[in-house]
Amino acid sequence: MHIKTQTTLYFIRHGETIKNKQHIRQGSQIDDYLDTQGVLQAQTLAKLVKFLYLDVLYTSHLRRAEETAVYINNLLPEKIKIFHDYRLTERDFGSLTGKPMEEWDKLLPNHKELEAMQEYDYRPFGGESVEDVRQRSVSAILDIIDNCDHSNVGIVTHNGVIRLLLFHFPSIVRIYRGKDGSSKDITNADIYEWEITEGRIANLKSLLK
Repeated sequence: MHIKTQTTLYFIRHGETIKNKQHIRQGSQIDDYLDTQGVLQAQTLAKLVKFLYLDVLYTSHLRRAEETAVYINNLLPEKIKIFHDYRLTERDFGSLTGKPMEEWDKLLPNHKELEAMQEYDYRPFGGESVEDVRQRSVSAILDIIDNCDHSNVGIVTHNGVIRLLLFHFPSIVRIYRGKDGSSKDITNADIYEWEITEGRIANLKSLLK
């Protein structure tokens, strides 16, 4: 038996989709399935995740995250519960959804800088702002921590949610890098480990003020 002395969160980015490969931003509006590479990534994740001794899995409701969670769970020595939480979903890009990067550059020339500084605001396009995403994703994580004391928790989510957390908490450690052959800072199938302390809970709560 693996004794849990604290709560540890494992943030897992879903496997690859066709739109990921095409460098098209899906957001919450495009609900793609995993492509062949994404399935292979999810199966590889499952082989690794079994050594994390997860007690429970949380996932967004989008197919690419849900599928990744199911592949992981099916290959664990013993299946665990999977809970869906819409608050863990990817950002809504509004009318920018599905557009190639060339169009993004024309419509929002400084979008890369805004992303890097977590100052994006897609509300003028009918989407979400960083504050919208922060409020929902952080509230979900706080609820998970509250409900899963002294547990190892897998959270299958998206680039936008992980990027927001890494911006505010750069101490979160990447323990596995998905091998998709790209130079992206957050790749498909990445795993990040975060051990929860009272101080970190307080810092999370401060983001909701």
